[in-house]
Amino acid sequence: MTKHILSPMALSLAALLACNPDKSPIDSSTDSATDSSGSESAGSESSSGDPTGDPSGDPSGSGSGSESESESGTSSGGDTTEDPTGGTGTGEGGQACIDTPTVIAVDAETALGISAEAFLADKLGPRSTTLTFASEPLTLADAWINKELPLTVELRYAGGEVRWIDSEINPEYEGEGFPEECADRLEIDVGFDFVTEGLEFDEHRDGVLTVASADRGQLRVKLLPPGLDGSFDPATLYKADADPPWVVTGLEIGATFQGAQAGGSLLNEVLVGESEDGFVGFGPAASWGDDIDP
Repeated sequence: MTKHILSPMALSLAALLACNPDKSPIDSSTDSATDSSGSESAGSESSSGDPTGDPSGDPSGSGSGSESESESGTSSGGDTTEDPTGGTGTGEGGQACIDTPTVIAVDAETALGISAEAFLADKLGPRSTTLTFASEPLTLADAWINKELPLTVELRYAGGEVRWIDSEINPEYEGEGFPEECADRLEIDVGFDFVTEGLEFDEHRDGVLTVASADRGQLRVKLLPPGLDGSFDPATLYKADADPPWVVTGLEIGATFQGAQAGGSLLNEVLVGESEDGFVGFGPAASWGDDIDP
């Protein structure tokens, strides 16, 4: 089964492929999916969203959302996926970057010129915002097109582990897409709440906040699997009579924290079609919070 990126025309294709070289985009101008070899997969439609998460991808086109991806192959704890820095694993020839974590105190200064405590100072606490669903693809159910839900998000810190990640290029790496650099970073075990007024989403999860610069942190938190605590039914997101069918197989929250701002996306993984004739796409279904440049 082929995997594809679901990306709107508003996003930078070059940036998406740089973050996910193993996934191919859906061409929004033709409503068809193109694999890495240039061939097309039948029965697909254009979709919204930045699969890689820059969680700042704005699927609604309203400019209200922002996000960026966050993954760490070495982090402990949290329902996180994907690392915006490109650092993964511990080497052994199979990973592009060799990450070496060191547990540090929350108030310890780092090579970024800031401690975890100082970085979190203006980012903790509840924020009132709006979760705005996308206006596309054509298969999006009418009930969710441009729908707005009052939303409260909160980044929490309760003494979780703080790690400094020293990341170096693996000289034995034999894969494709060799990185230009492997970024050192700070990782903070945090909590994140994502609650809509009507409790469509009532999510209180653990995650890993990844900080690769003194003024910007990124977070990705899985919702599905394991499953949602709110009343939102992922099966209702796309039209029941879509041909081929669109089935949501995963949901994540993506977030970027920059200065006192915060914003992101509700990301969805979708199986389009059935069996070997189908493909998997990944991207934002909705946006929330401040509009932060990727």
